[in-house]
Amino acid sequence: MKDAIIGGLAQHGWCKDKILDFFNKPVDTFVGQATASIWLRFEEECDRWWLTAGNFTSAGENVLATSFAFFPVGISQNEIQQKIASLVASMDRDISRAFSVRMLDVVGYRPVKSWSASALV
Repeated sequence: MKDAIIGGLAQHGWCKDKILDFFNKPVDTFVGQATASIWLRFEEECDRWWLTAGNFTSAGENVLATSFAFFPVGISQNEIQQKIASLVASMDRDISRAFSVRMLDVVGYRPVKSWSASALV
């Protein structure tokens, strides 16, 4: 089941860390590239997997703080994929509303590796 969750997130561009059960995704912002992340954990008490503790902070606000999905042991592969697709769509929407990402739409701004006057070109 864990492998199905990992594979589902990978299909949406989320990369698993090599050691820990967290996933990240690069995000272009007006000051350069940033990283969004979310954790996978197993809750033995309720016999389910959780994707939780999302993080993408922009202008002091973690827009993924309330992002989560849970997967009870025994659900079908199709249900796993549906839950992941729904979660990823919600996280992408929240990320697109973050200040540093919205600023990409401001005329004259473009992603740069570090902040400088050239960002205003």
